[in-house]
Amino acid sequence: MTTYHLDDLPSNQAVTYNQNKNQMPNTGKLANVKYSPILDPSAELANCVGVLIKQIPEYFEAATGCETPNIYHVYGSSPNGFNFLFKCKEKSGWCMRHCCTSTRRGFDMDISYIASGNPMDPIATDYAVAYKSCNLACCCLCRPELELSLKEGNRPIGRVRYVCTLCDPTFYAYNSEDTLRYIVSASCCQCGLMCSNNFCGKFSECLFDIYGPDGDGAIGKILKQSASPEEMVTDADSYEVNFPSNATPEDKLLLTTLGLLIDYQYFEIDDKDDKKKKDNLAKVVAKV
Repeated sequence: MTTYHLDDLPSNQAVTYNQNKNQMPNTGKLANVKYSPILDPSAELANCVGVLIKQIPEYFEAATGCETPNIYHVYGSSPNGFNFLFKCKEKSGWCMRHCCTSTRRGFDMDISYIASGNPMDPIATDYAVAYKSCNLACCCLCRPELELSLKEGNRPIGRVRYVCTLCDPTFYAYNSEDTLRYIVSASCCQCGLMCSNNFCGKFSECLFDIYGPDGDGAIGKILKQSASPEEMVTDADSYEVNFPSNATPEDKLLLTTLGLLIDYQYFEIDDKDDKKKKDNLAKVVAKV
Protein backbone atom coordinates (compact mmCIF):
# COMPACT_ATOMS: atom_id res chain seq x y z
CA MET A 1 0.00 0.00 0.00
CA THR A 2 1.13 3.54 -0.71
CA THR A 3 1.16 6.09 2.12
CA TYR A 4 1.31 9.85 1.74
CA HIS A 5 0.20 13.04 3.43
CA LEU A 6 -3.48 13.87 3.06
CA ASP A 7 -4.02 17.52 2.12
CA ASP A 8 -7.01 19.82 1.64
CA LEU A 9 -8.78 18.86 4.87
CA PRO A 10 -11.53 21.39 5.64
CA SER A 11 -11.69 23.43 8.83
CA ASN A 12 -14.23 22.68 11.55
CA GLN A 13 -17.46 24.55 12.19
CA ALA A 14 -20.63 23.90 14.23
CA VAL A 15 -23.04 21.07 13.42
CA THR A 16 -26.35 19.67 14.61
CA TYR A 17 -26.91 15.92 14.75
CA ASN A 18 -30.03 13.86 14.23
CA GLN A 19 -30.15 10.93 16.64
CA ASN A 20 -32.58 8.84 14.53
CA LYS A 21 -30.64 5.68 13.70
CA ASN A 22 -32.31 5.36 10.31
CA GLN A 23 -31.41 8.85 9.12
CA MET A 24 -28.28 10.80 8.46
CA PRO A 25 -27.36 13.72 10.73
CA ASN A 26 -28.34 17.20 9.59
CA THR A 27 -25.99 17.88 6.69
CA GLY A 28 -26.71 21.59 6.44
CA LYS A 29 -23.57 22.47 8.39
CA LEU A 30 -20.81 19.89 8.19
CA ALA A 31 -18.41 20.37 11.06
CA ASN A 32 -16.67 19.02 14.14
CA VAL A 33 -15.72 16.10 11.94
CA LYS A 34 -13.57 13.35 13.43
CA TYR A 35 -10.28 12.86 11.56
CA SER A 36 -9.12 9.89 13.63
CA PRO A 37 -7.10 7.09 12.02
CA ILE A 38 -9.12 4.23 10.53
CA LEU A 39 -7.99 0.68 11.24
CA ASP A 40 -10.53 -1.07 9.02
CA PRO A 41 -12.38 0.95 6.33
CA SER A 42 -14.79 -1.94 5.76
CA ALA A 43 -15.84 -1.87 9.42
CA GLU A 44 -16.27 1.91 9.27
CA LEU A 45 -18.55 1.55 6.24
CA ALA A 46 -20.55 -1.17 8.01
CA ASN A 47 -21.38 1.31 10.79
CA CYS A 48 -22.45 4.08 8.40
CA VAL A 49 -26.10 4.75 7.62
CA GLY A 50 -25.01 7.08 4.84
CA VAL A 51 -22.26 9.35 3.57
CA LEU A 52 -21.89 12.97 2.58
CA ILE A 53 -19.79 13.62 -0.52
CA LYS A 54 -18.35 17.12 -0.83
CA GLN A 55 -16.40 18.20 -3.89
CA ILE A 56 -13.46 20.47 -3.11
CA PRO A 57 -13.95 23.89 -4.78
CA GLU A 58 -11.44 24.51 -7.58
CA TYR A 59 -10.69 28.24 -7.45
CA PHE A 60 -7.83 28.05 -9.97
CA GLU A 61 -10.19 26.39 -12.45
CA ALA A 62 -12.90 29.00 -11.79
CA ALA A 63 -10.43 31.85 -12.33
CA THR A 64 -8.58 30.53 -15.38
CA GLY A 65 -10.99 28.09 -17.07
CA CYS A 66 -8.22 25.47 -16.98
CA GLU A 67 -9.81 22.12 -16.04
CA THR A 68 -8.21 20.55 -12.95
CA PRO A 69 -8.63 17.03 -11.52
CA ASN A 70 -11.65 16.69 -9.25
CA ILE A 71 -11.20 15.97 -5.54
CA TYR A 72 -13.97 14.77 -3.25
CA HIS A 73 -14.11 14.21 0.51
CA VAL A 74 -16.42 11.51 1.83
CA TYR A 75 -17.78 11.78 5.38
CA GLY A 76 -19.34 8.77 7.06
CA SER A 77 -22.61 9.35 8.87
CA SER A 78 -23.75 7.52 12.00
CA PRO A 79 -26.07 8.39 14.90
CA ASN A 80 -23.02 9.90 16.65
CA GLY A 81 -22.21 12.34 13.85
CA PHE A 82 -19.71 12.57 11.01
CA ASN A 83 -16.25 11.14 10.60
CA PHE A 84 -13.86 11.61 7.69
CA LEU A 85 -13.84 8.41 5.64
CA PHE A 86 -12.19 8.87 2.26
CA LYS A 87 -10.46 11.26 -0.07
CA CYS A 88 -11.28 10.58 -3.73
CA LYS A 89 -8.85 12.14 -6.18
CA GLU A 90 -9.17 12.01 -9.95
CA LYS A 91 -6.16 10.98 -12.03
CA SER A 92 -6.46 11.97 -15.68
CA GLY A 93 -4.36 13.54 -18.41
CA TRP A 94 -4.43 17.21 -19.48
CA CYS A 95 -5.72 16.31 -22.95
CA MET A 96 -8.45 14.12 -21.48
CA ARG A 97 -9.75 16.95 -19.30
CA HIS A 98 -9.51 19.68 -21.96
CA CYS A 99 -10.61 17.78 -25.06
CA CYS A 100 -13.34 15.53 -23.61
CA THR A 101 -16.54 16.60 -21.91
CA SER A 102 -17.13 15.35 -18.36
CA THR A 103 -19.62 12.75 -19.63
CA ARG A 104 -17.00 11.18 -21.91
CA ARG A 105 -13.90 11.70 -19.79
CA GLY A 106 -11.85 8.70 -18.72
CA PHE A 107 -10.11 8.67 -15.35
CA ASP A 108 -8.85 6.70 -12.36
CA MET A 109 -10.37 7.78 -9.04
CA ASP A 110 -7.98 6.96 -6.19
CA ILE A 111 -9.79 6.38 -2.88
CA SER A 112 -7.70 6.75 0.28
CA TYR A 113 -8.29 6.88 4.04
CA ILE A 114 -6.47 8.20 7.12
CA ALA A 115 -4.33 5.36 8.41
CA SER A 116 -2.18 7.17 10.99
CA GLY A 117 -0.91 10.54 12.15
CA ASN A 118 -2.56 13.38 14.03
CA PRO A 119 -5.53 15.39 12.66
CA MET A 120 -3.24 18.29 11.65
CA ASP A 121 -0.82 16.08 9.72
CA PRO A 122 -2.63 12.85 8.74
CA ILE A 123 -1.10 10.04 6.70
CA ALA A 124 -3.34 8.47 4.07
CA THR A 125 -3.32 4.95 2.67
CA ASP A 126 -4.70 3.83 -0.69
CA TYR A 127 -7.83 1.72 -0.30
CA ALA A 128 -9.59 1.38 -3.64
CA VAL A 129 -9.66 2.72 -7.18
CA ALA A 130 -12.57 3.44 -9.51
CA TYR A 131 -11.81 3.29 -13.22
CA LYS A 132 -13.83 4.83 -16.03
CA SER A 133 -12.70 4.54 -19.63
CA CYS A 134 -13.17 7.28 -22.21
CA ASN A 135 -16.43 6.67 -24.04
CA LEU A 136 -18.36 8.08 -26.99
CA ALA A 137 -21.87 7.10 -25.94
CA CYS A 138 -24.60 7.14 -28.57
CA CYS A 139 -28.06 5.96 -27.47
CA CYS A 140 -27.56 2.37 -26.24
CA LEU A 141 -23.97 2.10 -27.54
CA CYS A 142 -20.77 2.66 -25.53
CA ARG A 143 -22.62 3.57 -22.33
CA PRO A 144 -20.47 5.02 -19.50
CA GLU A 145 -19.32 2.39 -17.02
CA LEU A 146 -17.28 2.63 -13.83
CA GLU A 147 -15.38 -0.33 -12.36
CA LEU A 148 -14.42 -0.45 -8.68
CA SER A 149 -11.71 -2.61 -7.10
CA LEU A 150 -9.61 -2.70 -3.94
CA LYS A 151 -5.99 -1.59 -4.30
CA GLU A 152 -4.72 -4.49 -2.19
CA GLY A 153 -4.75 -7.58 -4.38
CA ASN A 154 -6.67 -5.72 -7.09
CA ARG A 155 -9.84 -7.49 -5.90
CA PRO A 156 -12.94 -6.34 -7.83
CA ILE A 157 -15.83 -4.91 -5.79
CA GLY A 158 -18.31 -4.28 -8.59
CA ARG A 159 -19.26 -1.96 -11.39
CA VAL A 160 -21.77 0.77 -12.18
CA ARG A 161 -23.40 1.12 -15.61
CA TYR A 162 -25.30 4.16 -16.91
CA VAL A 163 -28.02 2.50 -18.96
CA CYS A 164 -29.95 3.89 -21.90
CA THR A 165 -33.52 4.94 -21.06
CA LEU A 166 -36.12 7.04 -22.82
CA CYS A 167 -36.43 9.78 -20.19
CA ASP A 168 -35.43 9.11 -16.58
CA PRO A 169 -31.64 8.78 -15.96
CA THR A 170 -30.95 5.29 -14.62
CA PHE A 171 -27.87 3.51 -13.28
CA TYR A 172 -27.34 -0.19 -12.51
CA ALA A 173 -24.98 -1.29 -9.72
CA TYR A 174 -23.50 -4.80 -9.93
CA ASN A 175 -21.43 -6.65 -7.32
CA SER A 176 -18.16 -8.52 -7.92
CA GLU A 177 -20.09 -11.56 -9.18
CA ASP A 178 -21.84 -9.33 -11.75
CA THR A 179 -25.18 -9.73 -9.99
CA LEU A 180 -27.49 -6.71 -10.13
CA ARG A 181 -27.70 -5.25 -6.61
CA TYR A 182 -29.35 -1.85 -7.05
CA ILE A 183 -31.13 0.32 -9.58
CA VAL A 184 -30.67 4.08 -9.12
CA SER A 185 -33.09 6.29 -11.00
CA ALA A 186 -34.30 9.91 -11.01
CA SER A 187 -37.32 11.63 -12.48
CA CYS A 188 -36.30 13.76 -15.45
CA CYS A 189 -38.89 16.36 -14.39
CA GLN A 190 -36.69 18.01 -11.77
CA CYS A 191 -35.39 21.56 -11.96
CA GLY A 192 -32.00 20.32 -10.76
CA LEU A 193 -31.77 18.13 -13.88
CA MET A 194 -33.57 20.19 -16.50
CA CYS A 195 -31.74 23.41 -15.56
CA SER A 196 -28.50 21.95 -14.15
CA ASN A 197 -26.35 24.46 -16.07
CA ASN A 198 -28.04 27.63 -14.91
CA PHE A 199 -28.66 29.59 -11.73
CA CYS A 200 -32.03 27.98 -10.90
CA GLY A 201 -30.73 24.46 -11.34
CA LYS A 202 -27.71 24.96 -9.11
CA PHE A 203 -29.93 26.13 -6.26
CA SER A 204 -32.24 23.13 -6.69
CA GLU A 205 -31.93 19.71 -5.14
CA CYS A 206 -31.98 16.63 -7.36
CA LEU A 207 -33.14 13.26 -6.05
CA PHE A 208 -31.99 9.85 -7.30
CA ASP A 209 -33.88 6.98 -5.64
CA ILE A 210 -32.18 3.67 -4.87
CA TYR A 211 -34.22 0.53 -5.61
CA GLY A 212 -33.54 -3.17 -5.21
CA PRO A 213 -32.97 -5.34 -8.29
CA ASP A 214 -36.74 -5.83 -8.63
CA GLY A 215 -37.27 -2.05 -8.89
CA ASP A 216 -40.12 -2.03 -6.35
CA GLY A 217 -40.10 0.73 -3.73
CA ALA A 218 -37.23 3.08 -2.95
CA ILE A 219 -34.90 1.73 -0.23
CA GLY A 220 -32.34 4.56 -0.25
CA LYS A 221 -31.44 7.77 -2.02
CA ILE A 222 -28.68 9.88 -3.53
CA LEU A 223 -29.52 13.56 -3.16
CA LYS A 224 -27.62 16.29 -4.96
CA GLN A 225 -27.86 19.19 -2.52
CA SER A 226 -28.62 22.77 -3.48
CA ALA A 227 -25.44 24.78 -4.04
CA SER A 228 -23.89 26.93 -1.34
CA PRO A 229 -22.60 30.42 -2.27
CA GLU A 230 -19.07 28.97 -2.44
CA GLU A 231 -20.23 26.22 -4.79
CA MET A 232 -22.02 28.74 -6.99
CA VAL A 233 -18.67 30.43 -7.74
CA THR A 234 -17.05 27.11 -8.68
CA ASP A 235 -18.54 23.90 -10.09
CA ALA A 236 -18.24 22.03 -6.78
CA ASP A 237 -21.25 19.98 -5.64
CA SER A 238 -22.35 18.05 -2.55
CA TYR A 239 -24.23 14.75 -2.41
CA GLU A 240 -26.04 12.97 0.39
CA VAL A 241 -26.21 9.17 0.10
CA ASN A 242 -28.60 7.21 2.32
CA PHE A 243 -27.72 3.52 2.14
CA PRO A 244 -30.29 0.69 1.94
CA SER A 245 -30.57 -1.26 5.19
CA ASN A 246 -29.35 -4.46 3.50
CA ALA A 247 -26.22 -2.85 1.99
CA THR A 248 -22.87 -4.53 2.68
CA PRO A 249 -19.69 -2.43 3.09
CA GLU A 250 -18.84 -3.24 -0.55
CA ASP A 251 -22.32 -2.13 -1.64
CA LYS A 252 -21.91 1.14 0.27
CA LEU A 253 -18.59 1.90 -1.39
CA LEU A 254 -20.12 1.06 -4.78
CA LEU A 255 -23.07 3.42 -4.18
CA THR A 256 -20.66 6.14 -3.07
CA THR A 257 -18.73 5.90 -6.34
CA LEU A 258 -22.06 5.85 -8.19
CA GLY A 259 -22.67 9.28 -6.68
CA LEU A 260 -19.38 10.43 -8.22
CA LEU A 261 -20.43 9.08 -11.64
CA ILE A 262 -23.71 11.02 -11.36
CA ASP A 263 -21.68 14.18 -10.78
CA TYR A 264 -19.62 13.64 -13.95
CA GLN A 265 -22.66 12.74 -16.07
CA TYR A 266 -24.95 15.60 -15.02
CA PHE A 267 -23.40 18.30 -12.88
CA GLU A 268 -19.88 18.85 -14.23
CA ILE A 269 -21.38 19.97 -17.54
CA ASP A 270 -21.17 23.57 -18.72
CA ASP A 271 -22.32 24.55 -22.21
CA LYS A 272 -19.58 27.15 -22.81
CA ASP A 273 -16.91 24.86 -21.39
CA ASP A 274 -18.10 21.94 -23.54
CA LYS A 275 -17.90 24.10 -26.70
CA LYS A 276 -14.35 25.08 -25.77
CA LYS A 277 -13.39 21.41 -25.32
CA LYS A 278 -14.87 20.48 -28.68
CA ASP A 279 -12.83 23.28 -30.29
CA ASN A 280 -9.70 21.99 -28.52
CA LEU A 281 -10.35 18.47 -29.77
CA ALA A 282 -10.83 19.75 -33.33
CA LYS A 283 -7.47 21.56 -33.14
CA VAL A 284 -5.73 18.42 -31.90
CA VAL A 285 -7.26 16.29 -34.67
CA ALA A 286 -6.31 18.90 -37.29
CA LYS A 287 -2.64 18.70 -36.25
CA VAL A 288 -2.48 14.93 -36.47
